[in-house]
Amino acid sequence: MVDGSQGVSGWQRINSRDIESISVLKDASAAIYGARAANGVILITTKRGVTGKPIISYSANFGISQPTRLPELADAATLAQYINDLLVSQGQSKRYTDAEIQKFGDGSDPVNYPNYNWYNDVIKKSTGQSQHNLSIRGGTEAVKYSASGSYTNEGGIFKDGVTKFKTYAIRSNLDARVNKYLKVGLDLNNYFQNGDYARSNFSALRQVPFYPVYWPNGLPSAGIEGGQNPAIEATSAWGNDNNKVERIVIKVSFDLTIPWVKGLGVDGYFAYNKDETERKLWQTPFTVYNYDKANDKYIPVTGGGILLPQLTQSRADGRGTLYNLRLKYDKQFQDHHISTFIALEQSESFSSSFSAFRKNYLSQSIDELFAGSLIDQSTGGTSFESSRKNYFGRVSYGFRDKYLADFNFRYDGSSNFPKGNQWGFFPGASIAWRVSQEKFMKKNLAFITNLKLRASYGQIGNDAIAAFQNLRLYTLNALGYTTGIAQTATQGLAAGVSPNPNITWEVAKIKNIGLDASLWNGLLGFEVDVFNQTRSNILATRDLAVPAYTGLILPSENIGVVENKGIEVVVSHTQRFNNLSYKIAGNVAYAKSNVVNLSEPQNVPAWQKAQGHILQAELMYEAIGIFRTKEELAANPRWPGAKVGDLIYRDVNKNGVIDAADRVRTDKTNIPEVTFGLNLSMNYKNFSLWANVAGATGVWQYYLLDFRISTNNLAEVIRNRYTTGSMDSKYPLLPTVSTESEPSGLHSTFWMRNASYARLKTLELSYTLPDLLLTKLRLSSLRVYLNGNNLFTVDKLKWVDPENISQNGSFYPQSKIYNVGVNVGF
Repeated sequence: MVDGSQGVSGWQRINSRDIESISVLKDASAAIYGARAANGVILITTKRGVTGKPIISYSANFGISQPTRLPELADAATLAQYINDLLVSQGQSKRYTDAEIQKFGDGSDPVNYPNYNWYNDVIKKSTGQSQHNLSIRGGTEAVKYSASGSYTNEGGIFKDGVTKFKTYAIRSNLDARVNKYLKVGLDLNNYFQNGDYARSNFSALRQVPFYPVYWPNGLPSAGIEGGQNPAIEATSAWGNDNNKVERIVIKVSFDLTIPWVKGLGVDGYFAYNKDETERKLWQTPFTVYNYDKANDKYIPVTGGGILLPQLTQSRADGRGTLYNLRLKYDKQFQDHHISTFIALEQSESFSSSFSAFRKNYLSQSIDELFAGSLIDQSTGGTSFESSRKNYFGRVSYGFRDKYLADFNFRYDGSSNFPKGNQWGFFPGASIAWRVSQEKFMKKNLAFITNLKLRASYGQIGNDAIAAFQNLRLYTLNALGYTTGIAQTATQGLAAGVSPNPNITWEVAKIKNIGLDASLWNGLLGFEVDVFNQTRSNILATRDLAVPAYTGLILPSENIGVVENKGIEVVVSHTQRFNNLSYKIAGNVAYAKSNVVNLSEPQNVPAWQKAQGHILQAELMYEAIGIFRTKEELAANPRWPGAKVGDLIYRDVNKNGVIDAADRVRTDKTNIPEVTFGLNLSMNYKNFSLWANVAGATGVWQYYLLDFRISTNNLAEVIRNRYTTGSMDSKYPLLPTVSTESEPSGLHSTFWMRNASYARLKTLELSYTLPDLLLTKLRLSSLRVYLNGNNLFTVDKLKWVDPENISQNGSFYPQSKIYNVGVNVGF
């Protein structure tokens, strides 16, 4: 919710200098915000005008960005030895002699026995970024205004790469008092981003170290397969992927006080947002070279996967409207305070997209659609619309600011459901007791500054599903059907999933009990929240209950039930000594999900049922060791084709063989069970220090790695792999393909890695100029600062950054950023 409006896209890129406050609602109090609140609500309030002379502020920061962690790949000597071992195990001859491996390792002949690290040679050590923001705020009692503009510029991490990302934003808030009863407002927000992206991908960086990025004469190498050279693919030689996004949000609001009834008023707003996205993907072939050592020749190879240039252009437009009208009443009756409202809301959204493609351009000089071939060109386009109507209200009651109660309801309607099931009623309630306001507390326990007990319960509906599931849907078969003697391809319709006329709202029931306390005027504070959320009517199919051989495509039904419960604790300590003050605050949260029902067949063994396990728990083979001897191999159940050095799996069903029936439901996913954070702020005179640590435990990431001859891979795994006779190797025989066709490459617990971590997310040191100097410089404020983000990480993973969720570890890396900045007020 940005300034009271929901569904505002691009909120993640609101300039931090424009934000007045942020709050997060995670308990049942979020229910008043309706269907989009099932996962909580983030409330963002931007800065508005103030009474007084204009306040002009300028801020700028300049930063250097570096990858937090790049994978350490095997060097040439290590990989050469692995390749020899692999070939011998396949009945082939060694590729490299011991003397050659020695030369790879000692660097005595770098021309004929090189040792290249493609990550080091292609990725820059650092790249620059900058941000600028200019704002003005001011006004009178009649009119208040706030306006700002910002610009950011970020570069990519590929050497000579085309990656550039720029954003421009303009935001203004205007509030005017027409008379003593009526206030009006106008908010405008315009955002534009322009990104050019390299077409190189990080998996291509796993080139073997025997081939250089560039040959000694400067020509780019062809790598080892497909003419892939990420150093060239990252440049304009492979074309460009340009993405432009323009976003505008307009909000007109009013607030009317009804004079003849004290406390009665009406307010409302109309919000309009429009998003336009354009993409221009220009692909061009490039030339790389193989080196023929015998004849001392460089052989050209066409890279890029195409022979002639081709162009894809697409455009997507989205727009939405939101009407909100509210009748409100707020009144104090001696010790009693009542605040209530009833509201009507209507939202509509529309989107459309269009794309066109042409290939076989005669020249790279013209990257426009008209210049492409008329043969094999294609176009596409879609559109979509949806709407919601909501009636909702709330009654809040307080007695002497000690006993508080809220009752709210929503009656939500959605176009995603069929008639008869479009509407859902979702009530909620919360109560609180400010114990510290009681006389006996003030008299006997005065050191307790604040003590509050609270509890809440609410229901929230969810309609974020694929629309029209109640209708018989057909798919336009683009490939067509073959008919007649000539077997002519004809476009036609294919029946989709069976309709479900009973589809309706998913429901989240949220329960929360909390305790807030502050002791000795903030010297010690803590918050404790215990929560439970049960989601029922979750859309799921009965695929698990129907044999696969039936070929049936079943509709989604409201049959799933999932529970999520846990506890969150926040502890803080604040202290002040003359010129020194500091605050330490830590938080930790534990949350665990449980699948209550998913319509599973009765004959599924207990160890494979999803019910009773966490959400997204996978079926995996349970690795219990590595075969070290032939006797051990003969004495244990094994996967067909298993050899000494392969993984040992638990024979769960005790039938003497390892097969799909031995997979177990594993309660390990990349969704953390425990998250935690620590904030430290310290002020001494005009200096300020702020630090933030964040982390997670109980988080696991599965890695599907393949150790082929044609690509490089993790040095730590290759060095510690099983070799003949090894009795203590850390890893088994390494899988060579990214499928489950090899015994040690099965989807097993062995390749599930602990991705728990603690990270110094931010560290900032700042200095604010004293008032005396500001007066001399005719400034209202001046602050300079140094900060860093993602500076230090403690984890056990080490392979890649622990926040990675890519199964092969190939991803655009997390960034470590160093900034220097200044904030100036005039």
